[in-house]
Parts: sequence; C-alpha cells; structure tokens
Amino acid sequence: MRRLVVSAPHSLAWQDFTLPAPPARQARIRTRLSAVSISSELSVVAGLPGGSSPTKLGYQTLGVIEAVGPDVSLQAGQRVVCTLGHASHGNVPVQNLIPVPHGVSDRTALCSILGEETHKGLRKLSPQPGEQILIAGAGLLGLLSVFNLTRRGLDQVTVLEPDPHRRALALEFGARAAHAPGELPHEQFDVGVECSASPTGFTELLRHLRRSARCSVLSDGNWGALVLPPEFHSRELTLVASSDGEDYPAYAAWLWAHADPVLEKLFEQVVPVGNLVEVFGNLGTWPRPVSVLVDWRDLEAPDS
Repeated sequence: MRRLVVSAPHSLAWQDFTLPAPPARQARIRTRLSAVSISSELSVVAGLPGGSSPTKLGYQTLGVIEAVGPDVSLQAGQRVVCTLGHASHGNVPVQNLIPVPHGVSDRTALCSILGEETHKGLRKLSPQPGEQILIAGAGLLGLLSVFNLTRRGLDQVTVLEPDPHRRALALEFGARAAHAPGELPHEQFDVGVECSASPTGFTELLRHLRRSARCSVLSDGNWGALVLPPEFHSRELTLVASSDGEDYPAYAAWLWAHADPVLEKLFEQVVPVGNLVEVFGNLGTWPRPVSVLVDWRDLEAPDS
C-alpha cells in the first residue's frame, strides 16, 4: 500500500504503509481514481505556512470497497467517493463514504466533492433568477460553479477568464458569455464568484460588481494575497468565504439526477499513478489542464 506525501517543501515522495482490518463502522477502500485540484494541492506542495511534513496530498477519490468492519451495511465491491486522496488504500468511516449508483460514471462521481464545496459557497450568496452573476476563473471551481448555477435555472452567468480554451469550456458548461479580462464594463453584476486564485483576477471581479453586490471567495491556493480594492468600500460590497462542504451525500443525490457528459471534460489529462510525481513537477507552468485524473490500476509507482 502506498500514498503520495509532501516530505518537504516542493518535495514529493511515495510512502509505504500497512492497514489493519477495518474497525467498526469503517470500510477499507481500494482506490481506482483520484483527481488533482491543482491550485489547492500545489499550495500544499509548496509548504505554505501552517503545513507540516510529511503531509498527505489530495482529497478526491473514487474507489471500491474491499472489506468492511462490524456494523457496516455497504458491501464489498461497491463503488464509493471519499476524501482519501492520492493513496492506494485506506480505512474510511462509513459516514464519509458516498455510494455511487449504477449508471453514474466514475468521473461524474468524482465531481461530488468539489461540486458540493462550490455549491456551498453559492448557497451563501442566494443568487436569484434574473440576477447577473460573474465568475472569475474557469478552472475546476469556476466550471463547477457554472454547472451548479445553470442546472438550477440561473442562466445569467458570465465568466471572466484569460485562457481562450477555458472560455470555450465555460460556454459548454452553460455560461451565457465568457470574456477575457478588460472586455467587460464595470458595475454590471449583482453577484460575484471568485475562482481565479489570482489577486488581479479577484480585484477585477470586484470592480465589475454593482453597489451592494455580494461575492463569495471559493479559491484557495491563491498566487498571492487577495487584496480589497477601493471599490469594495465605496460600493459597500459584501464578501464571504467558503471552504469545505456541508452535506456531500445530499449534493451527490442531486448530482446523480443531473449527471451530464460535459463533466467528463473537467479531467483533461489522465496519467498512470506511476507518473504522478513527474506530473506535479510540470503543473507549476502554464498552460496546464483544468484537472488531472490519476489511474491507480498501475500500482507500480516508482520511488522518488
């Protein structure tokens, strides 16, 4: 059994481990796929303040139950989503497992983690039909935000994104429009959603908001401090932050009913687990994919 850890800032290593039999109310999971949330995980790799070593990496996992402890009703062979991260196996409390029904693809199921986390941030804003919504950034968080809003009937969604490929993806996900920075007038939007992880993107987002507009910051792993521009005060904007989700099973139930093949496009690059360390070494430069899908069927990960 192996897992990827940050052994020191900017240094990754494979760590071997063993697991006991799953205790009561837990199940042993064998990972089939894990997904990389690039900005968030790169900030862990960089060893930002507050981190410790060795640190486990990743939090989006699609796996299969191998064994169960006492008082577990799930069966071996059941597909589940959990937050095990980039590890081949793990014992996971049953309350932290999301069973995946037949007919839902592995890749769609993986969206249930960050899908709920973005939806929680949107719920804090309570966007209403007819309101103009601007999302800064069409990465993983931004595209899931577009999906969550438009599949709930909120169709006045515009995306601000410098990369033309990601702007095209935003339109496929349901955005009404997608623009490069500098193309939009200021004071046009009622709701802002910060997903760019960029200080300049965040500043531009706030400058596009109307007086008394509200904004949610979903991004972490930001490339520098997010600084409030003068417009935050002069227009009396409201700013909230959102991190982990509140009810992953409830969101997953909604996602199963609204599964859409477009979600598969979030995972633009698929790599065998043996290449994962090399992949992380390349993610610090642009252009980079929206996300990376790690295939754990290859368990012969080399030592690093």
